[in-house]
Amino acid sequence: MSQIFVGAALAVFVAVWLTALITLLACVVYAIKTVRCARPGIKLWGRDTLWNPANVLLSSDMLTEEGLRYRRKCFISLGIFVVCVGGTLLLAAITGQLR
Repeated sequence: MSQIFVGAALAVFVAVWLTALITLLACVVYAIKTVRCARPGIKLWGRDTLWNPANVLLSSDMLTEEGLRYRRKCFISLGIFVVCVGGTLLLAAITGQLR
């Protein structure tokens, strides 16, 4: 009977980590799409973004409507990733498996 619980726990563990991996990849894809949807007057490699195109994610004023949608999806997938990884680490710390 305990082997069934171990198998179920392992299946849940793998599912959570696969979800975390998929959401991390989605976050990267949506971040790249967001950067590509900057407003026409914004220089991605200029003073507006402090010479870092990824800084477009931090300011909604620099994005088009499509860019704002991708930015929202990026932050949602980042939040799901943090919850998956943080929840797993918290559970490991509570049960004493994290040493």
